[in-house]
Amino acid sequence: MERSLASLIVILSCSALTAQATTSAEIRGFFEGLDAGAGPTIGSQSLHHPARLSTIYRDRDHQPIWNGNGPLSGQVDALLRAIDVSTSHGLNGGDYHHRALTALPGGDRQSLAFELLATDAFLRQVRHRVSGAVSPRDLDPDWHIVPDEIDPVSVLDRALAGDGNVFGLLDGLWPDSDDYRRLVERRARILSLGEIEILQVPGGPLLKPGQSGDRVRLLKDRLLGPDQHSDLFDAELKAAVVDFQTSAGLEPDGIVGAATLEVMNASRFSWIDRIDANLERWRWLPRHEPDTYVRVNIAAFSLRVIQSGEDALRMDVIVGRPYRRTPVFSETIKYLVFNPYWNVPFKLAVEDKLPDLKRDPAPLAALGFEVRPAGQDRFVPVTEFDWSEVTRGNFRHLLRQHPGPKNALGQMKFMLPNDHAVYLHDTPSRELFGKKERGFSSGCIRLSRPLELAKWILDYDGRPEQAQRVAAIVDGGETTTVYLRKPLPTYLVYFTAFTDDTGEVVFRRDLYQRDAAVVAALRAGSST
Repeated sequence: MERSLASLIVILSCSALTAQATTSAEIRGFFEGLDAGAGPTIGSQSLHHPARLSTIYRDRDHQPIWNGNGPLSGQVDALLRAIDVSTSHGLNGGDYHHRALTALPGGDRQSLAFELLATDAFLRQVRHRVSGAVSPRDLDPDWHIVPDEIDPVSVLDRALAGDGNVFGLLDGLWPDSDDYRRLVERRARILSLGEIEILQVPGGPLLKPGQSGDRVRLLKDRLLGPDQHSDLFDAELKAAVVDFQTSAGLEPDGIVGAATLEVMNASRFSWIDRIDANLERWRWLPRHEPDTYVRVNIAAFSLRVIQSGEDALRMDVIVGRPYRRTPVFSETIKYLVFNPYWNVPFKLAVEDKLPDLKRDPAPLAALGFEVRPAGQDRFVPVTEFDWSEVTRGNFRHLLRQHPGPKNALGQMKFMLPNDHAVYLHDTPSRELFGKKERGFSSGCIRLSRPLELAKWILDYDGRPEQAQRVAAIVDGGETTTVYLRKPLPTYLVYFTAFTDDTGEVVFRRDLYQRDAAVVAALRAGSST
């Protein structure tokens, strides 16, 4: 009996060794074929990381990882579950051979195709969870934050070393942010609603109080609920439109135009698309946020000072017009300038100011503009310079505006030196903060409460006495620069779906029409 049992063990061991040896030979043969010029395709699937796979398996003497007695043979289901879960984060299962891996019967999990596709999928999952599935710069030239990089092989090495299970390792790579998690949860809730028909109000001329017609009746059905409504745009309908616009972050004017219809007609899947675009943007951001930083959400027209995960300050902002978009980038606020001059950037000088100067420089002179002609070292009023022969091609002058109540920067600016000539500043155009959608600047960020931000920054910088004197410094009228001892990290980002101050996910209109390109790239498959 003992000899029989021993013989059985030997037979089983030899069988396992034989199976493993065969698989190793197949793996070696596949990569030797690659070296000889064969295409990186197996099981009708193209491998995303053939060079990395070749190195991984060569370093392991071409021993299998997932097949036979491979170190992760017990983690196959965990990997498949992780791939499946990633689709609930807006990723495309096709990027990870999802169908090829899950369609294989259990026995085929011992095949060469499964072995190589599983490793390829693992590496791809690591990269996309950390850096995003598509390259932001390929989609948007105004996106200048570089995603974190990770060596996916190092994560595989951790898995091979037994450092947690595959699902847990991959799950720990998602952005560690409550905002990100709430977007994922909201996505799941929307999908759980099943098919919901949303009554569409067709496009057309503006719908205003006092108008009548079939589109008005449809609008009433959409906002007031199905009923025997009249076709008159009455006071009740206007109130419903205002409520809808307010909740959607639109201008609550009670008039239904293209922007209001865009949000009102959004289907269940368009909300999913919006969430997926913003989940991808989270994956483009650095993972290790500083303890204290400023975040401007361009699409939400808002600024938050975040300290230890909590809001220390919030305020409304004005951002760039759609044709002068505020770029996405990160820098540090290094100094503050009170009662600043405005040195007009070249693009604004030649596109906005030069035509006015050629026509009649007197109005700009009244606003405090002066020029330092090319080759000279002093400024003169713009009325004392001959603009008739100046063009964009030969504009070599420095145009600036004196400090004062009419200065375009208001009473202070917060400088984060960058290649985009974008910074945060006050504004004399205070009435624009009464608007819900505030895309009015030429790219810079105008602040609704700059005095509060200046006081907070100076307190944070260890200058409480100076913080208390901010108003006096401004009233003094003298240009004063304060360099910070602790430069403040600042992120200008773009989220059209985000959590508000109550923790609820809200949606905003895509001011710069950036979402569609992200969604299309995600649906088409990874570019990284």
